Amino acid sequence: MSTSVKRYPGTERMSNMVAYNGMLLTKGITARGLPRDIKEQTADVLRQLDVLLAEAGLSKENLLQVMIWISDTRDFDAMNEVYDAWVAQGFQPVRACVESALASPDLLIEIQASAALA
Repeated sequence: MSTSVKRYPGTERMSNMVAYNGMLLTKGITARGLPRDIKEQTADVLRQLDVLLAEAGLSKENLLQVMIWISDTRDFDAMNEVYDAWVAQGFQPVRACVESALASPDLLIEIQASAALA
């Protein structure tokens, strides 16, 4: 197993992903094209996560952990409808979901994930 660090370019502030010691860590992902409802934002964030994982040669089946921040826990069930339809059955990662103020009032969800490198 390699212990070298691979950074996937992002912005001047952060990498999109970092691979190290058999793991891939993603940036916090938020929805684009705001405002939209929680289901639309969740679907957009999960599509972006799929793209990031594919860029690293992985899929959602490689996920180990998903951290979710939502701006309002009243959106929990609606967010889970989209998430549950997306997650690979039999490969569910560990997960946490908390209510938190996000960087913009239009943001309803942010997801950060870690995955096992294949």
